[in-house]
Amino acid sequence: MAHSKVKADIVVEKLMQVFRSIGYDGASLAELASATGLKKASLYHRFPDGKVGMANAVLDYGSEWTDEHIFSVLHASEPATERLNAVLDAISRLYDGGQSACILRAMSQGTAVDIFKDRVAGMMQHWIDAFAHLASDLGHDSNAAEKLGKSALIKIQGSLIVAQTLQQPSYFQEALNDIRRDFIR
Repeated sequence: MAHSKVKADIVVEKLMQVFRSIGYDGASLAELASATGLKKASLYHRFPDGKVGMANAVLDYGSEWTDEHIFSVLHASEPATERLNAVLDAISRLYDGGQSACILRAMSQGTAVDIFKDRVAGMMQHWIDAFAHLASDLGHDSNAAEKLGKSALIKIQGSLIVAQTLQQPSYFQEALNDIRRDFIR
């Protein structure tokens, strides 16, 4: 498929699907090329840094998506309860109701840890801070808000792992409902 015919976002979305499903270490160039419909040479043309460049593009894409659909909503001016509900709905969509793995998890295992550790840690801290901000807007004091921010990330990440391992996406939805109850007093 010619370079101009394959849109950049579609390529990155396909790369993300591979990394989410088999991790950074499990993703061979052949699998990444096959998933995108491109030849290996075309992938290298688009991503001169190879698999690291592809993974960084995926993290950029994920960061842009969460900025638009999660963090901007958490910091918006709408009533805090509305923001919480909108964000939990967006998180459910992001992870296909608990059926898709988190890209941050995929980039924090195996050899990816050494490559992406600081970036992934920063992204996770951003989640914690944004949820803590919302908890504060909902009337929680700063200590409680910080704990709720951490708890929200832990519940999201932990429930994704359990839901996928046990093939029970309802566990993820239950965790989102728990977050809602925790935040709303």
